[in-house]
Amino acid sequence: MTTQIKYAMPKDAAELAKMCAKAVKSVQSARVSVQQAAVAVLYHAFKHGDYTAATSLVNDLGNTINGKALIEFFVKFGGLKVDAETNSFTGWKGKDFIEENFNDAKATMWWDLKLQQPFKGFDLEAALQQVIKRHKETQEKLVGLTEEDKAKVKLTVNDATIQQVLAL
Repeated sequence: MTTQIKYAMPKDAAELAKMCAKAVKSVQSARVSVQQAAVAVLYHAFKHGDYTAATSLVNDLGNTINGKALIEFFVKFGGLKVDAETNSFTGWKGKDFIEENFNDAKATMWWDLKLQQPFKGFDLEAALQQVIKRHKETQEKLVGLTEEDKAKVKLTVNDATIQQVLAL
């Protein structure tokens, strides 16, 4: 399904800041709504033995949220079991498990589980310098190693790899 988005371009920095603040506020509101729904799913599973709404919630939200965190919430507080192949919940530890963990579920925000790391960029120079530093440190450590341990160390680089680095 393709969503049509109407774009409004800001006239100035103040209007842009207002747009960004609105976006942040709406995401914060959405996270609370997902929390409320997730706790309600656990309550429903406790009352009726039906945890299928957990799979629906995770699947329906798709890429709009950190799905791994929501899945972790259901596993940790609902005792739900995940089938890695079908990427769905296939079992649970029962209503007693939910009863024991329900207050913690209400007190723990789903988005605080399985935090995603923001993109920090990449510095090729720093990465290569780190490899060079590690190479030197390993060379120094070779002196005290046994022959068996020395055999585990590979400090040579083939010509193709060298050419690829030079082409950077």
